[in-house]
Order: sequence, then structure tokens, then C-alpha cells
Amino acid sequence: MIKLTLVVPTYNLSHYFNETLQTIANQTEDFELWLVDDHSTDGTAEKAAEFVKGIPMFHVEQFDHHHGVSAARNFGIDHATGDAVAFVDGDDRLHPDFAKTIITGFQKETPAVTVGYQWWHTPMEQQDHYETFSQQMMFRQASLRGSEIGGYVWNKAFSLPAIRQQQLRFDESLTIAEDYLFTTTYIAHNPGIYLYDPAIRYTKINRPNSTLRSRSAAERRVEDQVFDRIYRMGAQLAKVTGGAS
Repeated sequence: MIKLTLVVPTYNLSHYFNETLQTIANQTEDFELWLVDDHSTDGTAEKAAEFVKGIPMFHVEQFDHHHGVSAARNFGIDHATGDAVAFVDGDDRLHPDFAKTIITGFQKETPAVTVGYQWWHTPMEQQDHYETFSQQMMFRQASLRGSEIGGYVWNKAFSLPAIRQQQLRFDESLTIAEDYLFTTTYIAHNPGIYLYDPAIRYTKINRPNSTLRSRSAAERRVEDQVFDRIYRMGAQLAKVTGGAS
């Protein structure tokens, strides 16, 4: 049986966190949980500590300083014990079968499993089934802003042994596009058949003070620089794979 670890960074999530915790509690399959609080000051940390009480597979870590979401995710990588790891944002919502869909997919020996999500759009087809993607096809999807699969980490789960083997980390110097860089770097280093279930298993919540709503001109320049790195990585992958789709 595949063991899944959910890593959930939290930071001043206010009332949004309550619904996220409820959707975590409603999962239909067992999993390991790491709630990593990035020095919240609004009661989020206390809610996290209360939520994990009495559940052996649930854990909480509370940072004594604010380090950023990448540091929280890297902490999760270091402490996860699952075969696969998923990075869930602490203000979003999970379908009850989120964990089940990922666990079932990894039983098919894939480098990563992606699920359908609802945000600014929904998948064209939402039938619950696994579609297969080559490494090159998955990289193309993950490197395109606005694609159905996207380069986000929150609608995906990755092989934890593969992450550790290539010593992959989230870049803690970035405050934007760090998820795209992580996802595309992972794909570029892990050949195989990737799985995508377009059924909606993740709902992204737009908060008024979210990073996407408050990007500065400097952050947009950094984002463009990150995508330049990604495009160069994609060109190198195309050479190695011969452009196979």
C-alpha cells in the first residue's frame, strides 16, 4: 500500500483554515500529515496544534520566526515518511477523495499524480479516470502558464524517494513562481509515465491578500527570470528525449 504524506504550510490563515482542516479530516484514505506553521500570530498555529492531537499520523511544527512557504515545504520534505508527498495550501479545499486518487495513482508506478482543480477555470472533462502523459508532455503542461495541469504543486503529488535522490528543494530565495520551478525541475529529472485525473479533487481559494493579488513589478521581473530558466530546462529536455511527445 502506498503511504502518502500531506505537507500543509500555514501562516495567518484566519477563518479560511477551519474549512481546510475539515476537508483534511473528511479524507476517505489514511495518510501522514505535517502542518508546518510559519510563525502565525492570529491563532492559526493554535488551531493546527489542536487538530493533530490524538492522531499518531498527524504532526505539527511551529517555526519561531517567519521563513516563508518554501522553508515550510522543505521542512515537510525533510520530515515526511511517505512514498509520495503532496503540498496543500492551508487555505484551500480538498475533495474527500483527494488522498485516495493520489494513492491509487501511485500504485501504477508513476513519477507523479496530478488531479483536476477548480480555480479560475475547471477541466473541460471531469470524468474520474487517469490519463497518461509522457515526461515531455507533462513538462510542457507544467511550464505553460494557464494550462489545465499547470506547474502548481498543490494539485500534484510527487515520489518522495525521487525528490530526495535528486536533492530537490524549494528555492527559499523566491517569493513567486517557486512552485513552477520545483515542479518542472522534478519532471525534467524523472522520466516515466505521468498520471492525470481531471476529476476535481482540489479547490483553490482566492484570498484578498494572497501573493497573486499583490505582486509587485519587481516580483513580476523575478517571475519572468524563473520562467526563462524553465524554458531553457525544457529545451535541454527536448534534446535528451528527442522531442518525444
